[in-house]
Amino acid sequence: MPFVQKIFSLLLIVSGLLAMDAESITGQVRDGKTGEPMANVNIFIGNDGLGTTTDENGHFSLSGLTAGENVIEFSHIGYSTHYETAKIPFSGTLQVKLMRALIQMDAMVVTGTRTERYLKDTPVTTQVIKGEKLTDSGAADLSQLIQESNGVNVVENQFGTGVELNGFDSDHILILVDGMKMVGRVNGQLDIAQIPVDQIDRIEIVKGATSALYGSEAMGGVINIFTKNPETPMTIHSENTLGAFGRQDHTLSFSKMDGDWFWVLSGGLRQYGGYDLDESTVWEDGSQYEKQNVHLKISRKIGTYIDLRMDGRYFDENQSLISSHVFRDKIRNDRSSIRTQLKYRQDKWALNGSIEYSDYSHLFDRVVVKSGNILKGSLTENRLTSSNLNFSQEGEVHKFMGGLGIDQEGIASDRVHGGERKSDLVNLFLQDEIHISSKWIVLSGLRLDRHSIYGRQFSPKISIMYKPEMISRIRLAYGEGFRAPSFKELFLDYSNISVGYHIVGNGELKPESSQNVSLDIERWHTGKYHARINLFWNEISGLIDYKYLGLIDGQSTYHSINLTAVRNRGVELDFTYFIMDNLETWVGYSLLDTWDKENNRKLSLKAKHKVQAGLRYEFLNGVKLNLRLQHLSERINWETDLTEQTVKHIILPYTTLNAHVTIPLPWGLQAFAGGKNLTNQVDKVWGPMPGREWYGGIRFDFTNKQ
Repeated sequence: MPFVQKIFSLLLIVSGLLAMDAESITGQVRDGKTGEPMANVNIFIGNDGLGTTTDENGHFSLSGLTAGENVIEFSHIGYSTHYETAKIPFSGTLQVKLMRALIQMDAMVVTGTRTERYLKDTPVTTQVIKGEKLTDSGAADLSQLIQESNGVNVVENQFGTGVELNGFDSDHILILVDGMKMVGRVNGQLDIAQIPVDQIDRIEIVKGATSALYGSEAMGGVINIFTKNPETPMTIHSENTLGAFGRQDHTLSFSKMDGDWFWVLSGGLRQYGGYDLDESTVWEDGSQYEKQNVHLKISRKIGTYIDLRMDGRYFDENQSLISSHVFRDKIRNDRSSIRTQLKYRQDKWALNGSIEYSDYSHLFDRVVVKSGNILKGSLTENRLTSSNLNFSQEGEVHKFMGGLGIDQEGIASDRVHGGERKSDLVNLFLQDEIHISSKWIVLSGLRLDRHSIYGRQFSPKISIMYKPEMISRIRLAYGEGFRAPSFKELFLDYSNISVGYHIVGNGELKPESSQNVSLDIERWHTGKYHARINLFWNEISGLIDYKYLGLIDGQSTYHSINLTAVRNRGVELDFTYFIMDNLETWVGYSLLDTWDKENNRKLSLKAKHKVQAGLRYEFLNGVKLNLRLQHLSERINWETDLTEQTVKHIILPYTTLNAHVTIPLPWGLQAFAGGKNLTNQVDKVWGPMPGREWYGGIRFDFTNKQ
């Protein structure tokens, strides 16, 4: 019995010692600026592998801790990660304050991998424009906002407002809205100015060959515009702007959350009076227009694992411009689209199926000013039906993703030989994201496109990301891209009698192809700065252009052909710094070097140097000031004159300055005013146009949080 008593006493002593070692800690987490308790803060102790989250009052409790010094990690989306060193046992309650992250590296992005990743953890270099930068910019539409991003250039002409990335033209850039492809290119260009800023939640920009995921048109990159989702039971938002040149912008949106349902209904009307830079001439330089858009988005959660989403959009635009002393050009663009999407997600598996339909029509009429007679009208209709089925599976080491897609596209136009053409596309892609270690990630992908006109196309890509430390990333990528010839380039057979030229398509065209290498290095401090350097090199072969065939039947005749090989390379530098929490400044520099190997000269209209800088300051009374400067170096344009000689034109450099101020008012109101192109730079042929513009308006936000 004494022996049994000794064993029992020993067990009590051991259990007491273990109890002493297994300690606990309690505390509360608050917002460092407002002092409000924070719910759903993630708390983790690496030494013991234990974690928890705060309750609705910001309280937490952790037990089973080992005695001694412990490092506790506190993290929450939108806030800087905080590390607290606590000595266990800990007496009292631990009080922690989290500061809002001024640099948002925890933003969720999807475009580079087609799966959700934190911005800091995606192996594909992605730029994000989000949050207050959208509304504080003073931009009325996407084109005005995005041109201030480094490496991005906006091109405006009578066909719309397009965007160029790293030297690639608009027809090499894929434009998505909520992941849905926009259709309706006119002369290779999409009008991105149709999207009002107040409806945008964020913009993701991925540069370089992305055909391995998205196929044709993504040879130069992808721009994905995400519209807003409701975050409260009910929201009403309106914005009304008046400005120079007869500008009027009016938008109104409603959103509502009701149980498992949410919906957003938004619409807008934009009007512009046009402009004339030289009153001594009859013709005008800038089109009058009226643009209307409506967007309905509905989503519902069905049970635990299924999400249903439906989108519908409609856009209508009318333009008018006196293009000569004889003619007035009238343009009407109508675009509508609808999508149904079903997602199934369970544990680490996800299945996503969608059906999309888009319809676009472009009507161009040239009217004789004196008589009102139509000299020549042209109607182009473009339709796209797309069905996609994607899957993803996330393991500890491998994160697989793949999909199958079927696209059916058709075009009907009096500009196309035969009047109507159709095509079918079947695509298959696979991707594997391998987490080799906590510091190394390798992403590899391959896509196969089988097209009824241009045949098969393979597009591989590989990206390697290295994490030297928690706040820096190095990304190296190689990708091959392609752009399929458009219906216009393949089948256009069109004469413009008034100008005297004839264009003949080429049904034997092959896709353009490219090879892209990029190196991206970034480092940040979420409470102070973000710095990035990006180097890129692109080799493009089979570039499609128009070759002059001479005078045929009295008309200058051109033929589309795979003509030139092109190289472009460059470097981009970005730096954002918060001098204080309420004072942000940024600067960006782009160097672009291009070369046309066929003609042994630089490419037309590509600026070698571009500089951007800006400053955003918030006063103590809530007034916000935003200043943005942009400088573009000289450009070259090569033209062929009537004697078949090549003429070199130098386009002078220019600098523009934009300013915007927002003033908070009672009852959910904000007043704002600003000026664009305050330096009053004008070039009536090559831009910028039309000179200095002033504007002002009122914004209203009503949010019911109950």
